[in-house]
Amino acid sequence: MIEHIIPDGVPAGTLDRYLRRAWPMLPSHVLRDLFKKKDVRVNGVRSDGRATVRGGDALAIYADDKWFAPSPDILWTDDRLIVAVKPQGLPVDVDRDGVGADTLLTRLRRRFPDARLCHRLDAATGGIVLAANDDVIYAQALEAFRSHGVRKRYHALALRPFDRDGGTLRAWLLKDARRAEVRVVHHSQPGARLIETRYRVGDAAAPGLFNVWLEPVTGRTHQLRAHMADFGHPLLGDDKYGDRAANRQFPNTGLCLWHERLAVPDDSPLTRYRGQVFDSPAPKWL
Repeated sequence: MIEHIIPDGVPAGTLDRYLRRAWPMLPSHVLRDLFKKKDVRVNGVRSDGRATVRGGDALAIYADDKWFAPSPDILWTDDRLIVAVKPQGLPVDVDRDGVGADTLLTRLRRRFPDARLCHRLDAATGGIVLAANDDVIYAQALEAFRSHGVRKRYHALALRPFDRDGGTLRAWLLKDARRAEVRVVHHSQPGARLIETRYRVGDAAAPGLFNVWLEPVTGRTHQLRAHMADFGHPLLGDDKYGDRAANRQFPNTGLCLWHERLAVPDDSPLTRYRGQVFDSPAPKWL
């Protein structure tokens, strides 16, 4: 049995919607079985997915723990630095309301109670995430990400043929925190931050769809997705900045963006790990 208290301040909504938000990786068949058998109690009352829940409610979920407390996927660790692989769809941490019973951080802390995230990926993006289980390593990692003391490479699928095999894109990014999105502009203006993205084009994955490798020289919110869309080559599965009509031609694919390589340069503030390279190949999206 899983016992869970909904964080204070979460507005009223259905039980089904809350469980999908708190445990976003739950298979649909598990939820169907829970609701069919009314194996969830809300404040002691057996409930189905239509029941109303809100902040402060106590849930008792009668299900196999493996669905609600999965183990983290650890690519490499020395118990001080943790190189984890985040599945697509899993948030790295709780959302603005504190909701997130299953996140990368909660998974990590079951094995490493003092783990802290050194950087973040969007929920829809998968791949390598660094975490630290040591104060010194954590401070060094934060400085490394701030000062370009790590190099990141992403694998993506991008729409439409390219004129060149590669290059460097430069622009500025405006962030709209209220709408949780960004906008690319092509001249400096108040509030805009410089962005730089290197790209290399590979072979065609399908007609009009190409493998592309991206290196964010700067690391801004949604940089790769927004920059590639502005460039005229939106990423497959990106409904926020991309081509929704094209995405519908590849149903159930999701955002095709994966952090596949993280390298620590010889001059990185992460002194203990200089020269190390961590790889996690992208999944077969198509």
